[in-house]
Amino acid sequence: MSGEGNVERFMKQMAATETAAPVPSASAVWWRAELRRRMALEERATRPMRIADGFACTLCAVAAAWLAAQLGALGVLQVFVR
Repeated sequence: MSGEGNVERFMKQMAATETAAPVPSASAVWWRAELRRRMALEERATRPMRIADGFACTLCAVAAAWLAAQLGALGVLQVFVR
């Protein structure tokens, strides 16, 4: 019985407290929505460039590793290792 009384008291206490956050102005809401829209458009527009950039970096790393392996196999890199 006391458990129900505690819950009831807690619920009344929670209902009595003011929890309303201040409502932002309409211009602030619009500004945030516009900023979110522009960021989404920018992300969508630059996605192909970011993919191509990652592909180019991967290709360059593979080419550098292959070139180093080839030069090592020919003995050219031994000049620089001394």
